[in-house]
Amino acid sequence: MSFIYNFLLKTTESWFRSAISAILNVPDPGLIGSTGGIGGLDIIDSPSPLTSLAIAVAATAIAATILAPLDLIRTRLIATPISSQPRSIYPCLSLLPSFSVSPRLLPATLLHACIPTLVSSSTPLILRSTLSIDPILTPTTYSVGTFMSSTAELFMRLPLETVLRRGQVAVLQDHENQRMYNTTDDRTFKTIVEPGPFRGVIASMWFIARDEGISVSSPDAARAASAKAMGFERPSRMRKGQGVRGLWRGWRVGVWGLVGIWGAAALGGGGGEF
Repeated sequence: MSFIYNFLLKTTESWFRSAISAILNVPDPGLIGSTGGIGGLDIIDSPSPLTSLAIAVAATAIAATILAPLDLIRTRLIATPISSQPRSIYPCLSLLPSFSVSPRLLPATLLHACIPTLVSSSTPLILRSTLSIDPILTPTTYSVGTFMSSTAELFMRLPLETVLRRGQVAVLQDHENQRMYNTTDDRTFKTIVEPGPFRGVIASMWFIARDEGISVSSPDAARAASAKAMGFERPSRMRKGQGVRGLWRGWRVGVWGLVGIWGAAALGGGGGEF
């Protein structure tokens, strides 16, 4: 399902990018130069780099909005147990609230799709035009710059992805409750884990960091050793909320993936350039 969604997303994004470029009489950002960063577009050679950047972001936003129902199906298959039926695409289409993106999910959908494209596509422009870091003259510095940009994009995307998935589960649950109320069907929307509430993009992030659950912070080793030498122990402190760590779940896997790609490119003689 993820393969189908990603394939359709890239295809739709490329089509709209070419269409908008033709309408505005601007070269297609995807055909101007080589890619910069992971999935980024090197728009530095465009006659109007800022226009090309706006076209790339707009195409991503349109593609993500059109394919939002398919992403909703993917979230449904991920969040529900294997025993939950149906488990294929076409039957799941009939269980969707709508074939268009829900207004509740529109801000999270657009931010989750557009921010990575904005960061990755603007990185070559910033490195080459603003910081004068060229991939040919200074390949190592350029590769480190693209790596740092991809890392920043990862840490910006993860909180938005957490909020988006919560919103999608909330929309699916609300639709299922309404459908159960209007029909005699005994099926229910059961999830693998208990989902958290969705309160919008900013409010959901604030709730996760400040109010949801309890986080325990232990004293550092130096303070613990000092307290032990004085004959007492420093207790662990408990506070509400998960902190920023609750917004960045899975960051280790993403970072190691970036390190692996960067290392493979370096060993391949590319100077670590993505």
